[in-house]
This record gives sequence, C-alpha cells and structure tokens, in this order.
Amino acid sequence: MTPTKFIHIADLHLGKRQYNLEERYFDYFRAFKWILKRSIKEKVDFILISGDLFDNRKVGPSVLTDVFNIIQNFNQKAKEVLQRKIPIICIEGNHDNPIYSNQSWMTFLADLGLIVLLSGTYDKNNEKMSFDPYNESDHRGGMIEIDGINIYGIPFYGSSSSYLFEPIYHSIKENKSNCNILMMHFGIEGYDTTKPGIKITKEFEKLHRKIDYLALGHYHMLFKEPKKDPWIFNPGSLEVNDLKEIFNNYTRGALLVSCTGKEIRPIPIECENGEKNPDLIPNRRFLNFSPIDISKTSSFKDSIDLVIETLKKSGLEEQESKNNEDKSDLNLPIVLFSIKGEIPYSRLDVNINQVRQEIIKHFSVLGVRIFSPYLFSNLDDIIVSEEERSIDEIENEVFNALVKENPLFQGLERGVVNILKDIKSDLLTSKPNYHNIKEHIKAWCLKNANSFEIPKRGFSEEKKIEDLQNEDLEINLDETSSEIEEDIDLDDFIDDIDDYEEE
Repeated sequence: MTPTKFIHIADLHLGKRQYNLEERYFDYFRAFKWILKRSIKEKVDFILISGDLFDNRKVGPSVLTDVFNIIQNFNQKAKEVLQRKIPIICIEGNHDNPIYSNQSWMTFLADLGLIVLLSGTYDKNNEKMSFDPYNESDHRGGMIEIDGINIYGIPFYGSSSSYLFEPIYHSIKENKSNCNILMMHFGIEGYDTTKPGIKITKEFEKLHRKIDYLALGHYHMLFKEPKKDPWIFNPGSLEVNDLKEIFNNYTRGALLVSCTGKEIRPIPIECENGEKNPDLIPNRRFLNFSPIDISKTSSFKDSIDLVIETLKKSGLEEQESKNNEDKSDLNLPIVLFSIKGEIPYSRLDVNINQVRQEIIKHFSVLGVRIFSPYLFSNLDDIIVSEEERSIDEIENEVFNALVKENPLFQGLERGVVNILKDIKSDLLTSKPNYHNIKEHIKAWCLKNANSFEIPKRGFSEEKKIEDLQNEDLEINLDETSSEIEEDIDLDDFIDDIDDYEEE
C-alpha cells in the first residue's frame, strides 16, 4: 500500500512586522515558501495549516497580495513538477477570525480556490456538531476525504473548545481502514503558562477512539501527546513570534507525516536559528548575549563604550559597510541582551535607543533589543522594570489578579480568565458582534451554573418552589420563573450597547 504523505504546520502569522523591522515582514513569508517548496520535493498529498495563517484579522492589501501570489505560484509549480495540485487545507485560528464570525480573509482565499477552509459547525441549542462534506462549488464544508483519509476541521472556539469534545465524538464516524484527522486550534494545559490551555480529560481522551491524528495549532512549540503512542500533535510556529520562544529554547517547525492504513509516522522538521542547514526551516538568527554589568562606569557615555567593547569580545561581527549589508540574509542577526548594575549617575540619563543606534552603527545586525530590569541608581531611586514579558503574559497576569480578587470565581479562575480573553479579542474587532458575545457568555455560564450555584434554565420550577416554601416563603410561580431568567440572562449588560449601535 502506497503511503499518503502530508505536512502539518500552524501559526505562520503572515503579515507580522516584528519590532517594526521591514525585513521581519519578509522573514515569515520566507519560512512559508520554504515549506511549500519542501512539500513539492516530498511529493506530499496535502498540507494542513491548523490556524493563524495571518497575524491579524485586519489584513492589509499588500499582505493579501503576497499570500495570493505565493499560493498561486505554488499551485503552478506543483502542476509542473507533479502534474497535480497539492491542496492546502486550513482552519481559522484566533488571529484569523473572531469567534462565531462568518466572514474573513480566509473565506475569501477559499472562494478563490486557493485553500480548502474546513469549518465544522456547532448547534449550541441542540449541542450537536456537524461536518458537512466540502463542496467544491461554494467552497464550504467541515470535512474532506483525500486518499481514504477523512479530514475534519473546526475553527477557533477559545475556552469553549473543551465543551465540543462530546459532540465531536458523536458526529464523527470511525474509519476502520484509514486515518481520521481532526484539525483544531487550542493549546494543551501545561505547555505554555502564559496562555490558556485545555486539560486532557476523559472526554478529551475519548476522541482518540475516532481520531487517529489531532492536528493542533496555537502554541508556538513543537510537542506531541501522550509521550507513548502519541495522537495529539502541535508543530509550533514557523518563525519567532515572541522572545520567550528564544529565551525558553522552543523547538518549533513542521511535521512531515506518512500514513499507511491506520499507521502514522510523523517526522519533525525543525526551525533553524539562521540559515545554514538546507534540511531545516530557515529563520532569522537571534543572538542572546549574557547581561552586561555597567555598574563600574562613571557616565552614560562610558557605559555605551563598555557595551560596544563587550559585544566585540563576545564575537559579534563588526560591519564593514552598511551599503553592502544584505538584510535578506537570515544570518544577519537580531541581538538580545540586558544591562544591569547600580550606576553612579541618574537612571534618567540612560537612553536605551541611543545604545541601540550605536550598536547598529558598529556591528552587522538587523536589529537590537535591550532590557534593563536590574539597572538602578541610588541617586534618584528610580527602578525601571522592563521584564522580558510579552503583552500576552502581562495581560494574563492582570486577568488572573482580577479574577482571584472575587471569591465568586473560586475554583473557576482558569475558565473565567479564558473567557475574558475571548471577549477581549472579539471586542477589539472593528465591528464587534455584541449578540454573539452575549450568547457566548451565557453558554459558558450555563455550563458552569452548578459551580456558581446558579440554577440552569429549564430545571424543575416545582422543586424550587418546594425548597422555598420549606423556608416559609410565599412565592409566585411566574415571579420565580422570571427571577431564574434574570439570574442567567446577560441582556442588561449588553442590550444597551445594541441600542447604541442601532442609533
């Protein structure tokens, strides 16, 4: 039996312009083009992209044009070399589209026939998931079959993903002769403490009875679960998106997978720090130097001289001429380091941007990132905390602190933080769908009603009346029903916004 081959990637974040460096914009596209070229070389049958093709929902014309041209050229090259097309099968991640929204630039690419966009639909009223076969005419559907392999896809559902496992299980048929693949966009709890993750529960594990390969995206490191006989796979991002990926030495990349019947053989293709090994995915080179102690300098100028001299001794390449510098060379690095110590001059005299410009003037670098969390002066007692943290990490810390202050959320802290992040993402869109946000919150509250000690809709009103009568209270059935509705209805919090939008 001839094996079916595919490449699994995620979190491309095309359109990202990290540190506002123009060349970083092209770096993310270079990694994508390398994967497409490798796909033709390996003669794969299809490519899976498990969310976050784009970095931002608001895709600019230049980004969309570049994506269009790259995929179109890839399709032409595949036909020339292999005499066939290699389908690019995608789902929407949190960076591609808001939760519950129907239109995005991903659907636009699908309408052009450039990608196959899978989007299984969830009926929250009946708690059922459906995967309609992909229709080549209207470019919509939740599953597609290739070489006997059934591929199912679900867009990003945020913290609600764990509620979908049971409906997914009941909606997917077992494939006795070939593999079933499910594409989703969420992280596994424990791999990234700065992002909400899904816990592997019995309901989660039950999916493995129907699913042979769970193709995940969202977390930017490569991992598989469980360690023995894995069926859950996350390839990580194709380029560096956050400095924690450097500081924590994340392994990232892609998975080249071969399927023969029910047998799956995944081979990782890792990203390289720079571009030297042709078998690794080329990435921009990052150089992380040890902290530089400037406490023995007498002035800020002396501190700059010390930094320059230290970097020279550390082997950072000095530049001969800026005019001859090729910024597209991925080995041209972005330099990272921190300065520390107790300085004898005011902390206000320290100009990080000036240090950065001096380094760029002396060395062959694309960019410089300087941190100073442990730099202070006794002259003015100013301590500037610039911890090496991302916006996501800071946001996570703030949300956790706010949630822990309210005893109502005890035992539900993680879930509340997750839904806060979902709501924030939706509210930051140009035209938030307040009705859908409200329904999302209500669905979550109903799922967790017992933990909040809030009665669920449709429970026995007679039992409620009986309990209250035992407390010698006189009640009216209609009033009780109304009170129950008010306990779980969030209209009061959102309808005012709806009215404002209509005006």
